[in-house]
Amino acid sequence: MNLVAYADESGSHVGPDSELFIVAGLVGLREDWAKFCAEWQGVLSEFSVPHFHFREWSAASAVARNERSPDSGFKKNPFCNWDQPRLDGLLFKLASVAASGNKIIVGGYVPANQLREDKLSGFVTTKDGPRELCVSHFFDSVTTTINRHRKPWKSLRISFIFEHQETNAEWEKILRTGFYASRDKNRKFRDIATGYKEDHLPLQAADMIAYRLRQRIEKHVKLDFSDTAWPKLDNILFKSFNEWSGNLSEAEKDAMLRRFFVVPEGVTYEQAVQSLSSSRRDRV
Repeated sequence: MNLVAYADESGSHVGPDSELFIVAGLVGLREDWAKFCAEWQGVLSEFSVPHFHFREWSAASAVARNERSPDSGFKKNPFCNWDQPRLDGLLFKLASVAASGNKIIVGGYVPANQLREDKLSGFVTTKDGPRELCVSHFFDSVTTTINRHRKPWKSLRISFIFEHQETNAEWEKILRTGFYASRDKNRKFRDIATGYKEDHLPLQAADMIAYRLRQRIEKHVKLDFSDTAWPKLDNILFKSFNEWSGNLSEAEKDAMLRRFFVVPEGVTYEQAVQSLSSSRRDRV
């Protein structure tokens, strides 16, 4: 048996000045992806839509909620003129497919502003830029997440598939360079390929995960926990992670918070913890 990881990025389309870069997706057994594809395609067919791209869905949702006026290209959006109940129905059914089965979410991210500040202060000495560092974090996360959550998979070889970006050759170069550097450390990494989301349905699920994680993390790194736009989506997609993190000790949660959140000037670490805890209680 071998593993296949489907992953997508969010943030690189903005360019080098993006505030946050993230690469995230799903890892699963090669033979399990056929079942996933049948179920994902079943939902797309049920709603008579050719594919799912979260950015298109989000734009249509904003129009449906009268938060944004349609732009000149909106008629090309496959979700054009959908009402919010139909949009939500598609989203939640696809999220349930993404979260089902024996798959795990993997991901890495870099808050670019924090990295720049840490370099200036001398706290970080890496010469890598935020995109290069994000890719490195992603490949490291694959190993650590498997070791933590799927120990029987530790001996299996892994292939990686990312979205092909014809207009962003530099990003694909960064991906491949990061992969080969990581393969030198982990010989279980087998190969890397790129493809189109329309041809590789799991890339559409990776798009959903990366897009939503980027939305959440952009606020969380600033200790802004006000984002409750899609709590039902988050509960479906990240249920297994939430259950796992809920069983961590206070010391383990403390360590996670220090790694994952930026405490801005004037905010003590204790205040940050209290803010996070209050936000979680409010969402229950």
